Amino acid sequence: MTNNILDVLTFMFDILFESAEQDSAQEVDDDLLKSHLSDAGFDADRIEKALNWLENIAALQDGRITAFDTTHNSMRIYNELEKNKLDAKARGFIMFMENMGQLSASQREIVIHQVMSLEDSKLTIDDLKWVVMMVIGNSAETPVPAQWIESVVFYDDNPTLQL
Repeated sequence: MTNNILDVLTFMFDILFESAEQDSAQEVDDDLLKSHLSDAGFDADRIEKALNWLENIAALQDGRITAFDTTHNSMRIYNELEKNKLDAKARGFIMFMENMGQLSASQREIVIHQVMSLEDSKLTIDDLKWVVMMVIGNSAETPVPAQWIESVVFYDDNPTLQL
């Protein structure tokens, strides 16, 4: 990835995971997090965009932003802009996650919405996996086992993922 919003988010998650491993009682506040990200070389504007992007997931999940109209067993038709940003492999991964019952139709739409809000013209499959993990991780819907999510996101040779 280049120095984009997802770079900031992945670095931020590294900080949060490291902090949780060291002291589970200590929470990292926003100012400390921004300071760590700034020290890592990310500019303030990029940090704010990343935090707003992450907040948007939460807002979509809890209904503060108008929910997407999705029906069970619906078929998703991608428009040209979406197809340009999400190649066939990325769309296949989204469908795989949905068919496995790990991503609901509503979560799928949040993933697509968040991907489209990113500044990059194309997204790698690894970037998409991070977006999916962030959406699922911020979901109030039925929790997905963290180990399964990690296996999809972090392991390239995952035998369950046939793309």
